[in-house]
Order: sequence, then C-alpha cells, then structure tokens
Amino acid sequence: MVFSVGLLIISYLTAPAVSGFPSSHLAQAGFAGQDVVLSCSLVEEGGGFGAMGASGGHFSRTPATLVLRDLPMSPDLSPETVTPYIPPENPDPDDIIIEAKVTSPEIPEADSLLHADCNEQEVACEISRYIPRGFQGNADEAFFIGSVALEGGGVSLTLVLRTLPPTAEGGESAASPLLQSKLELPLTPSGTLLTEVAFVVFSRSQSITAPLGGDTLLDCGFKQQEPFPVHAMWLEWRLQHRGSGWRVMEMKTVEPEEQPIVHVDRNGSSVDPALAVQEGNVSLTLRKVTVPDEGTYICTVGIGLYQAQQVIQLHLTQPPNVSLSVDTVIFKDGLPQKVSCHCDRYYPLDVEVEWLYLPPSKKEPISLTQNSSLTSHRQFYDRTLSLSSHVTLHPSALPAGSVVTCLVSHRSLATPVAVSLTVLAPEPEKRSYRMEVLMGLAIATLLFLYFILK
Repeated sequence: MVFSVGLLIISYLTAPAVSGFPSSHLAQAGFAGQDVVLSCSLVEEGGGFGAMGASGGHFSRTPATLVLRDLPMSPDLSPETVTPYIPPENPDPDDIIIEAKVTSPEIPEADSLLHADCNEQEVACEISRYIPRGFQGNADEAFFIGSVALEGGGVSLTLVLRTLPPTAEGGESAASPLLQSKLELPLTPSGTLLTEVAFVVFSRSQSITAPLGGDTLLDCGFKQQEPFPVHAMWLEWRLQHRGSGWRVMEMKTVEPEEQPIVHVDRNGSSVDPALAVQEGNVSLTLRKVTVPDEGTYICTVGIGLYQAQQVIQLHLTQPPNVSLSVDTVIFKDGLPQKVSCHCDRYYPLDVEVEWLYLPPSKKEPISLTQNSSLTSHRQFYDRTLSLSSHVTLHPSALPAGSVVTCLVSHRSLATPVAVSLTVLAPEPEKRSYRMEVLMGLAIATLLFLYFILK
C-alpha cells in the first residue's frame, strides 16, 4: 500500500539550528514536563533531475527547529539543571520553528531524548509535509510528518503533526497572525508554528541481532489521541532485502466485537491481536529465524486518517566452530609439518584468522600469519559458511615447548576464539624389531657356515 508522506530519509544533522538554538537542548516548561528542542531539516520535493533518479525529482532541505513540548519529566532529572526554552525576541517569518504539544499521545521513551546531551548522543530529525488519507479539512489546517531517532540504535519516532490555530497570551486566538514565508502558515506571536502530535509510531530498537535458528522480537508500537481500544486499525509488516520486498503479515480490525483479520505470509510470524488493539503494541515475533529472514523490516500502522511506519534492521549471526587438525606436533627427521585451523558453520562473512606462536623462553607471542594461507569459503544448505587456514611449521623456528595458537575473530563473537597446540620433543630413536630379526639371522648364518667349512 502506497501513501503520501513525502521523503523520510533519516540523516544526522551537524548544522546549528536557527535562531541560535543548540542541536539538542533541554528546557523546563513549568511543572508539567520538559521541552526538548531539536535541530531538524524540512525536506521538500522539487522538480527536475536529481540524485534520487533520472525520472524522479530532487529534494530540497531547509533548516528547521522542532520543539517538543511538555515531555514527561524524568524522576532523576533535577529542575535546577535545566535551562528554560526562550522563544526568539524578534520573530522572523523566514525561520521554521515547529512547536508540538505532546501531552496526548504520550511520547514513548521520552527520557532518552531528554538525556541525549548528557549521553553525548546525536539526534536525527527530519520533517516533511504530510497528506492524510481521505482528508477533507479546511485550507488553514496542515499536517507534517516528523522522524526523530537517536544515534546508535536507540528509540526512533515517526510523528504525525497537525497544525493548531495560533494563540496569543491568555489563550485567545491571535489577530492578524504573522505568516511563515515558506510554508505560508500562520505563526504564534512568538514566531512558532503551533501543532499537536496526533499520532506516533515508534520502535525502541532500530537494529536487532539474533542467532540463527532462534526466536526474535521486532519492537514496534503506536500511540494515538483517541482512547484505546482501537476498532479500525491496519497493520502491515514487510521485509526488504537486496532490492526485493515481500509481505510478512497483515492485520486489520474493523468492528469492535469482531476478531482482527490476520494474513500470515511467513510461517512462524505473529503479532498479539489483543496487545495491538488494547495497548498499541504491534511487535512482530519471528520463530526459528533463518538467513532469508535477514533484512530491513517495515512496520506500517494506519489509524483513521493517519498512517506512519518504522524501519527495523534484523541481523543474523552464528559463531564458528573452531578446531585444529592436530593437538600436538612432533617434528620427524627435521621436516616441516602443515597444520590446519577449521572454522565451521558460521554466519555472516567474514572470519579473520591469525596464527601466533609462543616460544618457551618468551612472554609475548610472535605472529605466524604471514606464512599462512586460506581456503575459499564453503557454503552449506542453510547458507552458513566454512573456511580453513593452513600454516607450515618449521622445526628450526619452533623448539620443543612452543605453543602455536589459531585466533579466530567474527562478528558473532564478543571476544576471539583461541585454540592451541604444543610442539613436543622427538622421542629417542628405537631399534626396530625387523632389524633385530635380520641381525639374528645374519649371525646364525655366519655360525652355520663356520661350522660347515671348518
């Protein structure tokens, strides 16, 4: 299903916000909660040829500021440490300052936005025009969709913003309001475009790493102004991977007393209908994930006029089984010996293999990697991979008591896996049984000939 929301590409902004605001700044708003001010970019589609493709248009970016009002105060945040938000003294109609009331619906994980500066996290913020499905309102009402995300995989929010009539001090409607020059929408006396958050779709985990063959949960939820439960909701989970996309599951609710209609395209995928309808929890459970389940998941939720989505990355891993071809090495006749280190059934590419040896008289290992070689990857039916590394050991460089280690690193491993072998001294040479028999026969033959010829 295609819907008109404008471009929603998350990018980390480094330019300063307009009117001298910092990129992420906390401010106190009475006793109701906190304000957070974000440096954003207003993205608009333009004509002509651009980087988005030969047949499509280019997109312009204009600096903007998003002020989220009255976020719930964190209990451990002292009001004395918060600097108040102060609107510009001389409003400029060229500035784009969007003031959004968020008391209802409540912004999930608001604490992470409030603590972004303290945690030295960047905040990505982008805003676009939005056209609700089937909207037939008046020309003075406009909608925007905003994307706010924390760097490093924290909370991600998609906010549907609806404009409100600008008010003067005391709550009365502002007479002859100032118009924003680019958007041509009325501003408050302090120069802000007044909006409210009408709908939000969120995820607390933008990226998930799961083991092959296990179960995983992709977090997605929504909040709305209308009270729960929800009786008219549409949900779709899609998977995009390497240019292809397909539906994972879909759910619809129509009548209050009827069960949601669910279509499952990927066996083992599910959303709890009760949690979806009563709490707005539309998280997706995937059972026994395999390599084809890896990719970009898109959680799209529609309620009434509004529709928004979240994107969650699923990465799958499996650690390698690491083993050596031998546990000990004994050099025979002073000849070198080849040893192999096997890395089996891992995912994804690639592993890194390093060879080290520690002579008995040394404390620091010495690298042997430059003398090693790698086989090509071998792929199994479940798309896991195997690879071997070979190294030739020379007796002149490895005295008895030396320890040789194969060190394997992989994305699935918190620390490298090390497997080792020990170089043993050759055993004393023993006379063979065959030689003793031959010597005995020779002596017996000589004695026999002596007595015959005597």
